[in-house]
Amino acid sequence: MIEIKNVSFTYPDFKGEKTLQNVNLNFPKGEFISLIGKSGSGKSTLFKLLTTQFQPDAGQILFDGRPIQLGDVGYMPQKDLLLPWATILENVRLSGKLDKQHPVSKEKALEWLDKAGLKDYAYSLPKDLSGGMRQRAAFVRTILANKPVLLLDEPFGALDSFTQYEMQQWLLSLWQELNKTIVFITHNIDEAVLLSNRVFLLQNWHNGDDTQIKEWHIDLPRPRPKDIRYHAQFIEYKQALEVAIHE
Repeated sequence: MIEIKNVSFTYPDFKGEKTLQNVNLNFPKGEFISLIGKSGSGKSTLFKLLTTQFQPDAGQILFDGRPIQLGDVGYMPQKDLLLPWATILENVRLSGKLDKQHPVSKEKALEWLDKAGLKDYAYSLPKDLSGGMRQRAAFVRTILANKPVLLLDEPFGALDSFTQYEMQQWLLSLWQELNKTIVFITHNIDEAVLLSNRVFLLQNWHNGDDTQIKEWHIDLPRPRPKDIRYHAQFIEYKQALEVAIHE
């Protein structure tokens, strides 16, 4: 479990105006959690704290009761960041190249590329793949880093709506297989409701007050039916979030 306790953070050039103020959140093991909120509400900043890129000014972030470490989380940004000169197979094995104690075998990498529908592209360069295929490759790279928590920062935001739908379904099936904790940033309310066990709305008033956080438990069946977006309860969750985010 990740516990975020009374965390505050200010960027050095913000003249004391806090980006996050007294944030308290829990991410239980195995849950799919989405963070939503307007730009500047602190979602990406929270990810930078979770990856230990920055340290909180106050408070603490714990993983299973101890201070969180870089090795506890895998991070996937919106851009795939695949190395253009390396094959897809070489790209997804990159974590093993960087961490010599946890090498990624060729066999395991090919197994995961097969699950992602990319085995036939193992020796292709990133330029030869579509946007959705590149994102799948980037996600496989994140999985093969073998971290218990995955942080996904708007990974599907740049994709067309049809490819987004395919990627959402693929991600759900993998999450159910992996039993990992996923924390997912999105500006797409529909996507947040579709994927999540819980959704947190972050609102930062930038006036010295605490960061406001509202929570929704998404009590929808799993696996999610393909027509779930048309269910009355799904629509109710979506409408409630839309109202709250514009308050």
